[in-house]
Amino acid sequence: MRHNLVPGHNVDRIDVAAGLRELAAAGYTHPYTKMVIEHSLMRWQRGEEAEAERGAIDASFHGIDLTGWRRVLAAARASAEVAAQPTTKERT
Repeated sequence: MRHNLVPGHNVDRIDVAAGLRELAAAGYTHPYTKMVIEHSLMRWQRGEEAEAERGAIDASFHGIDLTGWRRVLAAARASAEVAAQPTTKERT
């Protein structure tokens, strides 16, 4: 990630593992597809949203459909946001 970007402020927090779990839950099991989506999630995390989405939905290079990509991305973002929330002990 570039030095001037802050997760949760000007780029999204992403839990790549959660995104990959959602990819498998959506029925995408090919190893190349997993690799492409993992790379796309990491690009999104670095602030390269447009490039990440183009790569993720490129069917000629083991990409997935747009709806599937948005499902994977939503799961990765939600998991990272939950993990970033302070626990009950931290709030007191």
